[in-house]
Amino acid sequence: MQTKLNFGLLLILCLQSCIKPDIVTNPLLSFESFKEVKNVRLNVSDSLIRVWDLTLVDDVLFVRGDGPEFLFSLINPRSDYYLGDFGRLGQGPCELSKSVFLNRFGKNGDILGVFDASQIRFLSILISSVQNIEQEPECIPSSYSIAPNVMKLVKTDSINFIASTLSDKPYELYRGNEKILSIGAYPFQESFANASGIELALAYQFRLYKNPTKSIVLSTSSFSFNMDVLSLNEKQNLEISSSQHFWPTSFEASSTSSSFSSTILPDAVFGNISTAVSADKIYVLYNDLPWNNDLFQTSKRILVYDWDLNPIEILELDQEVSRIAVHEDDNYLVGYVDDGKANLFRFDLR
Repeated sequence: MQTKLNFGLLLILCLQSCIKPDIVTNPLLSFESFKEVKNVRLNVSDSLIRVWDLTLVDDVLFVRGDGPEFLFSLINPRSDYYLGDFGRLGQGPCELSKSVFLNRFGKNGDILGVFDASQIRFLSILISSVQNIEQEPECIPSSYSIAPNVMKLVKTDSINFIASTLSDKPYELYRGNEKILSIGAYPFQESFANASGIELALAYQFRLYKNPTKSIVLSTSSFSFNMDVLSLNEKQNLEISSSQHFWPTSFEASSTSSSFSSTILPDAVFGNISTAVSADKIYVLYNDLPWNNDLFQTSKRILVYDWDLNPIEILELDQEVSRIAVHEDDNYLVGYVDDGKANLFRFDLR
């Protein structure tokens, strides 16, 4: 699928993206500072069965698992205490499916944004109501319809949404339910001349992480290592303010008259096994080995960047993990790994 680089196409893509991405073949060579970090295993891990994802909001860890009634277990990593459950499974007005992604927005990051991909809807929940386990959290369903081509969606403020999409350009800005513009290009898109936008979107599977206190969003590709920082400029238009592309994903595309698919090949190097963001930093759980169809890859190495994608340091953990979350003030990390049973670890950073 490799084709000769078309410099005219590359120039157009760079102009569309607002900024030319830096190409870095080995991200480890960019770091000069290293820090060893020790773990504290959380005893509350013993109450968990299987963990798929982690999100840390203040000192409340949202643990997405396989519960029969609720999607999330809530845990306080500081006190090693089980707080309760959140996210009743179902089709009701405030009930969730298992394809849910969390981000924070609001003036002080006081609102939890919940994008339910399966039900194609967005919910807003006051974080203070989640922390009060004595009552059922109240949610506000979005009054705006969501386009069917949206894969991930975050709300940056009272009206603006940033989406990753199944389109020729990966990012779109919505103001309410009105699409304002589309921008960007898929990493190394010039190398996949025969692949459609839908096939590239399925191959990269962008995930969006909103800064917990600012209206800026990190986009990372799930099946390779690439990062774009998305923001709204003075004219409230979407732009890519920083970009680093490391390598393309490895996939095999196929399509029929009614369907598209992209199969990730075993030699694909994910790079970022798991990503977490704080107000000031980006944390990437890094592994530069082919994934070989492993459901959960693990690593002891975390690459830390600022929001301009400048390298800060490498954290060397004393424990392999497969998922990470970080406190918004960089006080500590939480990692998860399954070694036959669920294990949560707190890594104090201060």
